[in-house]
Amino acid sequence: MSYTVKKLAMLSGLSVRTLRFYDTIGLLKPAHYGDNLYRYYEDEQVLMLQQILLYREIGFPLKDIQRIICSDDFNKMNALISHKQILEQKLDQSRKLIKTIDQTIAHLRGKITMRDEELFVGFAHQFAFDSFVTAFEPGNDSMLDNYFASDLIMFNHSMSKQLNLNDLKSRLPTIHTIFKDLKSEVMDVTVEEDRMAFRVEQNALFYKNAPEGLPVKLDVMNLYKLDNGKVREWKIWVNINEIK
Repeated sequence: MSYTVKKLAMLSGLSVRTLRFYDTIGLLKPAHYGDNLYRYYEDEQVLMLQQILLYREIGFPLKDIQRIICSDDFNKMNALISHKQILEQKLDQSRKLIKTIDQTIAHLRGKITMRDEELFVGFAHQFAFDSFVTAFEPGNDSMLDNYFASDLIMFNHSMSKQLNLNDLKSRLPTIHTIFKDLKSEVMDVTVEEDRMAFRVEQNALFYKNAPEGLPVKLDVMNLYKLDNGKVREWKIWVNINEIK
């Protein structure tokens, strides 16, 4: 189906001016221009506009969206799976906070008694969780640049080797192969000035030395140094224990 810019604006909820701007910067070009110079959009452009709005919804700036969707290896299906994972994480976080709010209201009304630590359930720093899962969850590879600085310095104490962002990207396929069915949960988060420390517990199937898959629990300590909202330095300590 073909849409004029006005009809696509009505369909998507965007303004005509916004769609024209997307055309001007090369973010979303029409399928073709009519003899009257009207813009016409077809199914491919409508699906791509959905991708653009999904990336906007989870906080990506336009320049990053353009870089991602214009890359040679961009895959709509993988991107949709990634969007769903991120939104599910945010939904889970919102549910935890709503539960904490409801319990606090009941506590203030004298209906229940909350322990002090229960007042802070759901406040695990979302950036810490998102950035950590980004590095290790298949389907989120294209989001690395949103969380990590291009001059990242990464030190993994289990490897005793310093890595950079390109090293991390190149190792992702191996990481995804080694750890299957990875489930992460942020346990503790400490934030002060430009530093953040957090501990993540994970259950996974470890395939590196056991082709049949060995259930393991990972206890991962992370120390971040942030600069302009991105991780500039990242230190990791990992303990792996077999689940009996």
